[in-house]
Amino acid sequence: MKLIMYGMNQTTVSKDVLHKYRLDYSMREQHLKDISNFKGVSEVMLVATEKRNEYYLYIDETIFNHGDLLRYLSVHTGRSLENIILETYSKFNSDVVTHLFRLTSVVNEYSEPLSVLEQSLYEGKLLKTTGEILENLFNRSISFSLSLYDKKALYPLLNSYEAKMIQSMDLNLPVKEDLDFLIIGSHQILKHLSTYLVGKTNAYLTFLEKNEKSKKMIASLRRSLVLTNKLQKINTIQTADLNQLVYRLSKSDVIIIGPSVKNAWLSNELLEDMHEMRPSTKNQLILDLCGSQDETLFFDYPEMNYIQIPESKGNDYSSEKVKVASTFYEDYVTNESNAFMDTFNQKSKEKGIALL
Repeated sequence: MKLIMYGMNQTTVSKDVLHKYRLDYSMREQHLKDISNFKGVSEVMLVATEKRNEYYLYIDETIFNHGDLLRYLSVHTGRSLENIILETYSKFNSDVVTHLFRLTSVVNEYSEPLSVLEQSLYEGKLLKTTGEILENLFNRSISFSLSLYDKKALYPLLNSYEAKMIQSMDLNLPVKEDLDFLIIGSHQILKHLSTYLVGKTNAYLTFLEKNEKSKKMIASLRRSLVLTNKLQKINTIQTADLNQLVYRLSKSDVIIIGPSVKNAWLSNELLEDMHEMRPSTKNQLILDLCGSQDETLFFDYPEMNYIQIPESKGNDYSSEKVKVASTFYEDYVTNESNAFMDTFNQKSKEKGIALL
């Protein structure tokens, strides 16, 4: 049994041809169903974005015919088989794993969001074209991407909003099991950060549910937990409306204000109400990604540590530290890929024995 991947992206296909490869949901559904019926295909999953299509397959290499897939793509796109061969790339076994790990890695300047892998998991499970091997691969890739935030050796390479926020938390109020978070906003950055927090701790995340965008983000986060087999974490996600804001503020250890929030939510009156509700002083960390709050409000509340997270424009690390971090990253990718392949080879061996 073998892992393979065939793909194309905006660098392998010319702009005037790219549209021929694009797939809407109905097309993705058809491709998954069709390819899953190819001889030798045990599992198949599809990563499809505006920039790329990648087909991940778990196959019996003694039966599978690579030409079947290439001819299928030729029929779909109307491109000749020769063009398909020139415009696609392929990877096998450990190279498949390494490629997928890098695809959503925050170290990669052109990385895809984790939601791309989550959508692939959703469609593969819904259509029953995936199984233990590919589900494990995609879940491990998501875990790998999130684990990068915890590697201090990689700080010179991590410049995103999410990375800066996690580093601020680590410095000012390290994430523990019993922390309460209040999250205001509905930006994709907050979804990504929340995925990290839920996976790392049993802390409670309360989202201020103020509009339809907020509701969709919360629903998306819950779906992610189901897809990545973390059902036990769903109860750690809560919602609150504006009527509960004072209570939630008084209870929270960390307050995160997203970049899409343009209003100054925290007023002097609101802070006074919060302190009246709370029986004792409590240290709190406020991370502001929008910069719309009046930081002078916190001068009278030394227990509230207010930090604005500016939009990242590079880093202050020397080229030597960046080089050391890059070496660490490459070693980490290799080690994690090898660890997955050890498990994969054992599983494949067991499946082979079971078929005898």
